Amino acid sequence: MKIGINLLYLLPGVVGGTETYAAGLLHGLAEIDQRNEYVVFVNRESESWPLPGAANFTRVLCPVRAANRACRYFFEQVRLPRLLAKYHIDVVHSLGYVGPLAAPCPSVVTIPDLNYIAMKQTMPGRRRMLLRFFSTQSALRANHVITISRFSQGEICRFIKLDPGKITVTHLGAMRNADSDSSGNWDELTRRYRIRAPYVVAFWGGVVHKNIPRLIRAFALVKDAFPHSLVLIGHIPSNVDLATESKEIRDRVAITGYVPEGHVLPLLRHADLFVLPSLYEGFGLPVLEAQQAAVAVACSTAGSLPEVGGDGALYFDPTSVEHMADTIRRCLADAALRSDLVLKGRENLARFSWNKTARETLSVYEEVFKQHRREAPYMRL
Repeated sequence: MKIGINLLYLLPGVVGGTETYAAGLLHGLAEIDQRNEYVVFVNRESESWPLPGAANFTRVLCPVRAANRACRYFFEQVRLPRLLAKYHIDVVHSLGYVGPLAAPCPSVVTIPDLNYIAMKQTMPGRRRMLLRFFSTQSALRANHVITISRFSQGEICRFIKLDPGKITVTHLGAMRNADSDSSGNWDELTRRYRIRAPYVVAFWGGVVHKNIPRLIRAFALVKDAFPHSLVLIGHIPSNVDLATESKEIRDRVAITGYVPEGHVLPLLRHADLFVLPSLYEGFGLPVLEAQQAAVAVACSTAGSLPEVGGDGALYFDPTSVEHMADTIRRCLADAALRSDLVLKGRENLARFSWNKTARETLSVYEEVFKQHRREAPYMRL
């Protein structure tokens, strides 16, 4: 087969989990499949984005920028189908919610979640309407839909009214190259990010649904009982203003800003506890990253998180500051509990790998292509 990979949505360093998904899937496919040919369609921002070095992977640079969504959608719907025909693509897989609605070949689209419905108040109206329209139409017109959790599958069936048989769930994998140490000297990292041990760590990524205001309030409830600081990895979301907090809180909270991938695992590994207080997640990669780093996990019950975290996390209601604080307090006060969570987290990780994601995805390509070939003679009549 000649498989087209549509990455026209990709804004490196901006789109977050869908970039991690693209990198993990493509490298997984390169490891398990040397027989099929992969043609990867990228935008101008992704001209140098690292693809697998395998001989059966080819990059096609498209003259469009993902930052201009209107132009990208136009290119995806009008010009990409012509490119698929030009390169004789047998199956096209669009990894970022939207695919060409009139593809000249069988089409697969990944819809990781329905955040534009569940968290609609956090997304500008025009962007939300466009994404909802194209995502819904892509799902309805594609030969098959891939999503990344049973939770998201249920949401897609509920809101888009798809037959569950048209949807395949492919869980994601943990961080690639986790064994390579690019962190440098730990003392240097503590100075760089102004970290004081011991500490609790969380991601906040600049988005509102990460629920950081409640986490800060929960930390304020437990801070007097423990010496820990709170380290927030990423950029400040729009609904957080530390200037309004007390000096004591400001002195106990460290904000890292952008963190290179090689620094994430060291920041996790040296923490006593990782907390994920999200109000919505279609998967929850940070849970796997924390379990990979052998740190105890306290986690929200929202969305797919219990599905992903399994027995390797202690869960709380993300809408309750008191419940969150009680869970953090329980973890910090009980070293044996934290050790047990680390052990169960390691066991939970065995359920996930990018090779498994790639094998399950390749099976979708093969089935869609076989079905198309079976139907093709009747379609010509």
